[in-house]
Amino acid sequence: MSSEHLLREVDNLISILHSGTPTALGAIPWASPIVSFGNPASSKVATLGLNPSNLEFVDSQGRQLLAPFNRFESLSTLRASDWGKVARKGVLQVWQACENYFFHNPYDQWFKRLEKVLVGTGASYYTQIGDSACHLDLVPFATAEKWSSLTAEQRTALVKIGVPSLVRTIQASNVRVLVLNGSAVVKEFSRLLRPGSLEPISMPSWTLQQGRVAGVGYIGRVSQVNDISLERELLVLGYNHNIQSSFGVTSKVVSNIATWVAGTSALAMA
Repeated sequence: MSSEHLLREVDNLISILHSGTPTALGAIPWASPIVSFGNPASSKVATLGLNPSNLEFVDSQGRQLLAPFNRFESLSTLRASDWGKVARKGVLQVWQACENYFFHNPYDQWFKRLEKVLVGTGASYYTQIGDSACHLDLVPFATAEKWSSLTAEQRTALVKIGVPSLVRTIQASNVRVLVLNGSAVVKEFSRLLRPGSLEPISMPSWTLQQGRVAGVGYIGRVSQVNDISLERELLVLGYNHNIQSSFGVTSKVVSNIATWVAGTSALAMA
């Protein structure tokens, strides 16, 4: 697949950001849209989250990450007063920051943990040789507040904006397997599918907190999202534990999830 399609999608997202609608819903106004973490055109597997963390753009004190520590572009790094004044060169810079994310100060505290789920597939965020992996989000805009702190109306509106972009990104990708990270992602993504598209499976080896939190896997084959064709069928796998934040997620549980993801996705990855 050509990265040119993904470059056009970045341009489209910049236009949406310039409209002011994402900002009105809580998006950081000066932060670039993130079409992907890594290059979907060279990835067979992608993980899916809700939306980019504000920590992709600011430090723990809320201060903007400046060069050379910035991970993505912003109005200041692009030397633009607003998104309507970002030229073709700036669009390319935004895309290149996405494409090369894992090779320039990535947020390893988050992605290194998620990488462990992919290890058995042979795909990795951190390689440009062989099967690479990428990360996608339902919403391509970082918000100043955490997703859970937004109102239901804000979340619904942001997903409505983001999903057409996600579909176009998948269409322009080589992704065959989509991995949903945690119950919140599974819940939001399931709302966009036809009823019964994802089958829940009891996974006793994923149980947490001495049996108080059951393990649940999800599996389905999906060719449409929100009634928009993906132009091919994806194998969608999910798990109910958020690898980064679920209390009591042990290394053994992560290993068991990784084994299931690897075994279930083997044919789709071939």
